[in-house]
Amino acid sequence: EKGADLFRYKGVLACKGMRAKYIFQGVGMLFSGGFAPLEWCNDEKRECRFVFIGRHLDHQTLINGVMACKVTETPLRFKAGDFVEARVGPPGSPGGGWALAQVVSVWDNGNPYRLELQNGGRGEVWAPKDEDRVVRKPALAEK
Repeated sequence: EKGADLFRYKGVLACKGMRAKYIFQGVGMLFSGGFAPLEWCNDEKRECRFVFIGRHLDHQTLINGVMACKVTETPLRFKAGDFVEARVGPPGSPGGGWALAQVVSVWDNGNPYRLELQNGGRGEVWAPKDEDRVVRKPALAEK
């Protein structure tokens, strides 16, 4: 909705679980970004810095949008080795959209969880948020 009002933007983000810096830039509605080969030094303050240049931009809305992505210091609910259910499809799909999975690692590639699906193919997925709508205790564990 505000893409036409953004002339230029760029920044660097410190993502939890990643040593690499996430660098992004954009012009108008064209965006590119990714983890750079640059890593945070041990004595370097990990922080997020960004610049937006445009017209009719609401300063507080921009700050609120970035801050909504901030990871809190609340501990994750699951640890490596735990069995969980992962959202892998819409509610109308087989299994209600849930599949049994095992937590392989935490804070992997900037995601709270990397999960190994416990199906025949044993694929792996990331859970991008530590929320019940994405990953939850197995239904059998609640009984």
